[in-house]
Amino acid sequence: MKIKYIFYTLLTFLILTMSTQALDWKPQNYTITDGDTLKRNGIRYRLEGMDAPEINQICTLNNQDWECGLAAALYLEQLHGVDGFECEDLGQDRYKRILARCYILEDGNRMDIGSLMVGEGYALAYRRYSKDYIDEEELAKENNKGLWRGKFMKPWEWRRARSNKK
Repeated sequence: MKIKYIFYTLLTFLILTMSTQALDWKPQNYTITDGDTLKRNGIRYRLEGMDAPEINQICTLNNQDWECGLAAALYLEQLHGVDGFECEDLGQDRYKRILARCYILEDGNRMDIGSLMVGEGYALAYRRYSKDYIDEEELAKENNKGLWRGKFMKPWEWRRARSNKK
C-alpha cells in the first residue's frame, strides 16, 4: 500500500512538473541563417557556446565534397520545425548579434539546441568563448557523428583561412 502511494505521488509530481513546463513554454519562429545563427524581425541571434560550419563551407565525406555547412543549417532547421525555439538573451557579441541559448520542447522537456547540435556532430564546442558542450563534442567525435564522419576544417580556422585569402 505504501509503495502504491509513493508511486502515485511521484507520478502526480511528474505530470504537474511537465504541465508547468509546457505552460511556461513560449517559442517563437526564427529564420535559420546558418548552423549557429538565427534571425527574427531583422535581429540576428548567435547561438552561444558552439560554432557550426559556415553555410558555404565544404567538407569531405567518403572522399567526396560534402556541403557540411548546409547540412548543419538544415539540421538546425529540422530542430526548429514548425514550433520554433524559445531563446534567452545572454548579451551581445562583437558583431552586435544577440548571444542566445535556445531550446525546443520535446516530451515535456526543454532541450538545449547547442547541446543537440554539438552532440549530433553538426557544430563544435566553441572553447575560445565557452566551456559548454565539450562533453557533447567528445561523444560525437567518439561516435563519428555529423562532421566527425569525414574530414573538415574547424569553422574558426576555415573563416581565418578565407579572410587571409582576401
